[in-house]
Amino acid sequence: MSEGTLHVTDSRTSTKYEIPIKRNAVPATSFKAIKAPRNGSLAADQVENGLRVFDPGLRNTAVSESKLTFIDGKRGRLQYRGHKIEDIWYTAEFEDLLYLFVWDHFPSPEEKSRIRRDLAAAARNVPQNVTATIRSFPKTATPMQMVIAGLAAYLGSDPSMLPTHAAGNIYQGNTKVIDQSIIRTLGALSACVGLAASHYSGLPFTPADPNKGFLYNLLLMMGKVDSATGKPDPKHLAALQHTWALAAENGHTNSTSAILLSASTLSDPISCLICALSSGYGPLHFGAMEVSYKVMTGVGKLENVPALIERVKRGEARLFGYGHRLYEVEDPRAHFSKQILRELKAEHPLINVAMEIDRVASSDEYFVKRKLHANADLYGVFIYIAL
Repeated sequence: MSEGTLHVTDSRTSTKYEIPIKRNAVPATSFKAIKAPRNGSLAADQVENGLRVFDPGLRNTAVSESKLTFIDGKRGRLQYRGHKIEDIWYTAEFEDLLYLFVWDHFPSPEEKSRIRRDLAAAARNVPQNVTATIRSFPKTATPMQMVIAGLAAYLGSDPSMLPTHAAGNIYQGNTKVIDQSIIRTLGALSACVGLAASHYSGLPFTPADPNKGFLYNLLLMMGKVDSATGKPDPKHLAALQHTWALAAENGHTNSTSAILLSASTLSDPISCLICALSSGYGPLHFGAMEVSYKVMTGVGKLENVPALIERVKRGEARLFGYGHRLYEVEDPRAHFSKQILRELKAEHPLINVAMEIDRVASSDEYFVKRKLHANADLYGVFIYIAL
């Protein structure tokens, strides 16, 4: 039963309160009715304003309702709009999941074809100042900063996208404009990623093919193509498709919070995306994949793994790629990531290091007791290296 009533007795006043329970949650504002006497209380505690809920890091606070994702961290279950991840991760393409998340259903063949064309057209519409901005970076810069700067340049090329510049709301409540902005934002993002990756790697930038899908064009623009055909390797395209399906949505993450906070000011979608990317690149979010790889590079050999594990247990190091805020069992995405690596026949000396870290940690009482298991970052980084 997830509905009911919470009965609260305040020991300071002996006053009793009833707070409704809905979907196994209580409204935080209900606690404002619980007030302590002003006498004897510190002014800084603001007792007249009611009882506050103190939850650093929002570890047990629901700040929004979502129908996108269901996560059962105790059993390692992940669903997108009721579809089990194990049922769709291998077959769903980018456009399928985009439709599922935004428009609440998988697209028909006609809808899928149309959105592919729209995304490709948006990716091909690259203002010159965006290209110039990204290519102005030294090649030693991180691609993420190039992408963020490129997105800002997009906004600079067309200030009409900015609600403040337009002196008011543009997007809220305007479904047609929202739908258009989703396509434009994704097109801008893919073009910036392609420009940044090709610049960083010294590879030529090829504009998006108007007749191909989003991820095909992403690899094409990045310069990740077969030297003989000039086209993305089908195996690499499939691996990227599977990897992105696994990472498409994972609840109210840090970057999700950042994008929602930005959107709450009626900001434009690209500015919100910039905020999310800036926040998410930290080592405790999707920057963890890069940090995990660098940690494994430092370990170098299998025989050095036990020393790393002992340093982690003594609190002298953090084991990136291990443990997850939501999952108390193995991250289901990590399991499928290993399958992707097998299908790619990826060969990298550090893959064995990652597997040894997983083997040693998963049998060590320190990690078992704390319910720490491999997450998607431990193996996911090698998929991108293989591409």
